[in-house]
Amino acid sequence: MQDQINDPDALTYIARRGVAPQWRLFLRAMMETLETHLDHGAREGLLRMVGARMAALMPLPACATLAELEARMNDTLAAADWGYVRLSFDANSNSVMLRHVAAPLVGTHADLTGAWLGSVLEGLYGTWFSHQPGAEPGIQVRRWGGDGGAMLLRYARG
Repeated sequence: MQDQINDPDALTYIARRGVAPQWRLFLRAMMETLETHLDHGAREGLLRMVGARMAALMPLPACATLAELEARMNDTLAAADWGYVRLSFDANSNSVMLRHVAAPLVGTHADLTGAWLGSVLEGLYGTWFSHQPGAEPGIQVRRWGGDGGAMLLRYARG
């Protein structure tokens, strides 16, 4: 059903609902504290490490195809109520494009949209990809932008 939702406001609503009320205030306070005490680069790095740790706590099996990898990622994301991802290979840039929808969002005074979660997703997906057969060192997942309420990421060299 969520694949049929194209309204960015509806997707944002769904993503914000995905954060239990008892955690919303804590996460906002934590993120605002990080914003106050860490520069942008240090904060992004810390959040990527958090995502990498999450991936270590939710390891994926080795997958033979991109479709299988997407299915395993979505099974794991669903169990954590973290939305879902669509993977596609871009032959022009020799990269895998990720479209993550309905990530649990908590905004802060400096980041109303909760875009900070993109760094967590970079660490999560980067670690998952790095543990797959044939993964090469130096290939990273980085945010590519946004698309109608989704976070776009790219798995590519450099």
